[in-house]
Amino acid sequence: MPVLTPLQADRSAARPAGDTAPADPWLIQVGLLAAAAAYLLDQATKHVAETVLVRSRFVPWLSDRVGWQLTYNDGGAFGFPAPSIFFLVVTVIVTVIVVRNLPIVERPGQAVAYGLLLAGALGNATDRVLRTGDPGDPRYLHGHVIDFVAWGDFPRFNLADVAITIGFALLVISLWLEERRLDEAA
Repeated sequence: MPVLTPLQADRSAARPAGDTAPADPWLIQVGLLAAAAAYLLDQATKHVAETVLVRSRFVPWLSDRVGWQLTYNDGGAFGFPAPSIFFLVVTVIVTVIVVRNLPIVERPGQAVAYGLLLAGALGNATDRVLRTGDPGDPRYLHGHVIDFVAWGDFPRFNLADVAITIGFALLVISLWLEERRLDEAA
């Protein structure tokens, strides 16, 4: 018999065995809306970046260290070197986690968090599948993620990366608050 965390035990006690109906269909819509909005904004900003920026040329915005710089990243966050297929597998895993968990969320923050995680993963996966970033290397599934936000010496990033970061932080905070609520109720 599997061991349940307090949060899982509380959820399973509140539902009959085998009940897989969503706790609140509105929360699924919130998560999917967050995912769609973040994904579309990510893809639109990447298109604009490719249209108006020159590769590797820094364009100051808020200061001489904060601005825009178009780069093509064939690795992961912070230049983590790995083949594109690794990141596509991670995207599939994230998608499965979201599909499994979004229908059982009980708070809007959790729904938005899962939506942002999904949008970020799919946004960067879209780049890896559809954008080569290097005309000399047009191989399928060997794409490069478009990064364009420059913040000092910090590695360049995009809105998909922001969505992943905010989604993860929001999920951790939301789950922590839920655990606290359950502890106080017990």
